[in-house]
Amino acid sequence: MSRPPFSTTAEANACPDALGQIWFGALPQPATPLPRLCVHAPLLRAAEGAGLGECWAPGGGATQTGTQQNIHYRHNDTALFGVLELKETDPAALATQSDALYRQIFALMAATGFPHLWRTWNYLPDIHAEPGGLERYRQFNLGRQAAFDAESRAAAQHAPAACALGVSPDAGVIQIAFLAGRRAPIRLENPRQTSAYHYPREYGPQSPTFSRATLVPLPDADLLLISGTASIVGHQSRHPGSVRAQTRETLANLSALLGEANAHRPEGFGFRLSQLAYRIYVRHPADTDAVARELAVCLGTGLNLSFVQADVCRQELLVEMEATGVLPRP
Repeated sequence: MSRPPFSTTAEANACPDALGQIWFGALPQPATPLPRLCVHAPLLRAAEGAGLGECWAPGGGATQTGTQQNIHYRHNDTALFGVLELKETDPAALATQSDALYRQIFALMAATGFPHLWRTWNYLPDIHAEPGGLERYRQFNLGRQAAFDAESRAAAQHAPAACALGVSPDAGVIQIAFLAGRRAPIRLENPRQTSAYHYPREYGPQSPTFSRATLVPLPDADLLLISGTASIVGHQSRHPGSVRAQTRETLANLSALLGEANAHRPEGFGFRLSQLAYRIYVRHPADTDAVARELAVCLGTGLNLSFVQADVCRQELLVEMEATGVLPRP
């Protein structure tokens, strides 16, 4: 592989040969014109004017860049990375718009020969608003699932790792990034949690369409993509009002997921919590230091962490973590 399949960087131009980048914070100019999602969410614990990005470069071979409908994309022989942005004109039409955007993703995957959706990132303005009497996150779930249904993609067999976060209403733009591939991933569920696509109707007319994690077998490494993970046991939120307790419960969920992932690795060559790269979304910026302290107590120092202010999908949840890991095959 020309570069690691995943890396973090504070330099916007550090990975011009990557398939794409997800970026938070200030973007230096001029920036390399690769597919890049510049998320409308504040980067926390960063110097003024600083930014932080994730570079995605799984696999190898020559790259091809293009645009199809709302998608700016790049792919190589192994993987496809794309970003979409759509300006909202009607806050009550999120279900329809989400359906359309995901159908665009599936159309591009079919056109380029990448049938397996590995990971998606979804950023929605004003995620808890209720235009038309239904919360916008629940509207999004309706639209996303409609696109999966149109493609006959059953959630248990096709749901990617994913996150869905709320950003400022002023953003006015739906933002989605995705990673797809030619190889089927191993879809992982958490024994401590109800699969999201089996949530009861109390969480909305349509369950969320994502798996808890995906493990992608690349040519010479395994890429672990962990969805946004929070303080949920079974299908119920735990520890409302305590960001420290929610952080510890989230780590317990992540630990359980690593157990599922490591069952597919040789004994003694498994993923470790302390070696993952984390993006941590906090609802209230003032909670950032408390979350960081809990992570240091539980996992030690020298961690790869980035903190972002965003609204977690349930209003009682104060923190959500997503994580990525890469391990070579012994």
